Amino acid sequence: MKIAEQTARLTKIGVDKIVLDRYREPHRFYHTLEHLDDVWQQLENRGYSDNDVLLLATIFHDIIYDPRSGTNEEDSARYFNETFTGDGALKALVTDIILDTKHHKPGSALSEIFSAADLNILKQPFDKLLIYEQQIFKEFQFVDHKIYKEKRVEVLTSLQQSVDNPALDYLIAHVENFKPRIAVYPGSFNPFHKGHYNILQKAERIFDKVIIARGVNPGKDKATYELPEILRYRQTETYEGLLTEFVDGLGYDVTIIRGLRNGSDLQYELNQYRYLQELGGKNISVTAIFCDMEFEHISSTGIRQLEKYGKAGEYLLF
Repeated sequence: MKIAEQTARLTKIGVDKIVLDRYREPHRFYHTLEHLDDVWQQLENRGYSDNDVLLLATIFHDIIYDPRSGTNEEDSARYFNETFTGDGALKALVTDIILDTKHHKPGSALSEIFSAADLNILKQPFDKLLIYEQQIFKEFQFVDHKIYKEKRVEVLTSLQQSVDNPALDYLIAHVENFKPRIAVYPGSFNPFHKGHYNILQKAERIFDKVIIARGVNPGKDKATYELPEILRYRQTETYEGLLTEFVDGLGYDVTIIRGLRNGSDLQYELNQYRYLQELGGKNISVTAIFCDMEFEHISSTGIRQLEKYGKAGEYLLF
């Protein structure tokens, strides 16, 4: 039975089902309800479907998940202790299991059982490992690819010590050699508004990853808007000088994204493309994407004007 379907049992042991909404956060791609269902399926298969300790550990072990944080396990254990209203005798057992998942070094028999279920994904054949890797790659898209590759290989190599699966060798080789399709979405983004986000979402359906590159023009005033919180889990960079120089400095091939609202934008961007070719070489790649009709009238200049009258809110992201 899926975790979310166990409403009566969760209520009985003191869990408000609303906590499961944490697993629907938009920055999660692997650490989702599907992961919980997989863990619980492993435990059910081993005959632990009636064990409330393992059920609670399943629900709460990733309840706090911020890929930018190094204290997810501690924060998840703290959240569990603050929100769980059931039997106090269960708290210490469940808390220990949650904390043990940080390094997957079980301190008890139940923790060892749970750790095996949690690491089940690493025992899968290569095709499933590849899907898993794609999901983790998306969760860590805020990290530059060169750094991600290095650190990811370190993590997988360490996990090999806990899981005997020859397919992990192929996964590590894949990470070392994979060349994702990466795009750069440049702009002054003062502010980054709903029209920009519409273009970004379309670009992310085409490319494995999109870097938001905020250009600083020394001839203009400093940007008055911070980038919105919704971009927190994407790679954002700031650059001065030529876009071509920024792109060259990344050290890997990328495609430049240009957002278009109408035909006038298309003509302007065509001229800009010619400059890019002359400055960056004939092999530079550009993809132009039209925004949806509902956003084609939105511009950063217009928003800055509306802000003076307190009317810009509906066009902004937070």
